[in-house]
Amino acid sequence: MKMLWIICNESIGEELMERVLDNNGVEGYTVWRDVLGKDNVGNKTHWGDAVFPGRNWVFMIFGTDETLEGVMDRYRNFKEEPYVRKAGIKAFINNAKEVV
Repeated sequence: MKMLWIICNESIGEELMERVLDNNGVEGYTVWRDVLGKDNVGNKTHWGDAVFPGRNWVFMIFGTDETLEGVMDRYRNFKEEPYVRKAGIKAFINNAKEVV
């Protein structure tokens, strides 16, 4: 089993759910909204204030290699959109084992 993390600007969160996650074999996922983020390299810091407006959403998705391969394909296509790259989006994947 794998765990996929996707972090994106709140402005594209709902579209990411619709285009990448929903109705595409993903059984479920967890979303954290209103997440603050600090970017020391570019201009994607989001503190939700007047100086650094905006916030992020974080998605945590568990699935088989097959399921997440499809998700990652849709993620890559979604990320190709210029407005998506401008808003800010990143994804990370790692192994996961359920504790029983």
